[in-house]
Amino acid sequence: MAAADHLEVPRRHGLFMHHGIDLGDGSVAHYLEGEKILRSTLQEFCLGETPRVISYDEADPSGQTLRRAMSRIGEQRYNLLFNNCEHFAVWCKTGQHRS
Repeated sequence: MAAADHLEVPRRHGLFMHHGIDLGDGSVAHYLEGEKILRSTLQEFCLGETPRVISYDEADPSGQTLRRAMSRIGEQRYNLLFNNCEHFAVWCKTGQHRS
């Protein structure tokens, strides 16, 4: 794993996946369901699960990804259908808000 990687880990026994951006310092930016975008340790993000790196055919440079991720720390606009953890991670990587 490296800075600006899009990470995913299973939640609730694999019923859904949780997404975040590796900040390169042992922390991950991610949208906590129903709460806000926060910076957690990798261990807190993974909760004992092994993270998987999502690969992209086309993604913006790492610096841009990290700037995007950091710019939204503290945001409290979570919406399961329109603004969730996957939307956030994809936007950080590509500038496109989608899930």
